[in-house]
Formats: sequence, structure tokens, C-alpha cells
Amino acid sequence: MPEITSVDALESTPHAEVFDTDAPRTVRLQLEADQRMPKHRHPESNVVLYVLEGTLALTLGDDSYELEAGDVVRFDGDQDISPHARTECASLLVFAPKTDS
Repeated sequence: MPEITSVDALESTPHAEVFDTDAPRTVRLQLEADQRMPKHRHPESNVVLYVLEGTLALTLGDDSYELEAGDVVRFDGDQDISPHARTECASLLVFAPKTDS
């Protein structure tokens, strides 16, 4: 049976788990204008980030990418990651476990 939820229903929590299950982990990340997440890694995951609203600078390793609402990026979580909100923004992140293939 599918799990169905509304992303809009998660607005009250800045770092909200979308589903109760872990695989794949899905998070709604809300940042205030000019808020930055410190550099961190998700080495066990491939990550998909979808910008729902606002603008976001995403630093991956030594490179930075300017993203806006509607942009989707997929990347290996085994690198330094640091999102920086240019404006108030919300994103949906999916952390897919890496497989040994």
C-alpha cells in the first residue's frame, strides 16, 4: 500500500522527515533567507535535491551551483555538501542507499 503525504503539511518543521520509513529517507528542508547548513556528508547515499520554492546555492566539494524553484540535482553524498539559501526556500531531498552493483 502506498504512503501518501502532503509536502505543504510539513512547513512547520524546518527539517521534516516526509515518511516514517527509512528507505529511501525523504526530507523537506526549509531555510530562511541567507541561512546556511554547515558542510556535511551523506557517504552511504546518492542524493536527489528538488527545489520547491526560492533560490539556493548548493556547494558540492569545491563547486557551487545556483538553483531555483523547479531545479533538480542528483549527486553522490560522499562529498562536502553545504546548502545556502539565497532567499527563503524549501527543498525536497531523497537519500537513496548506495548499492553494490
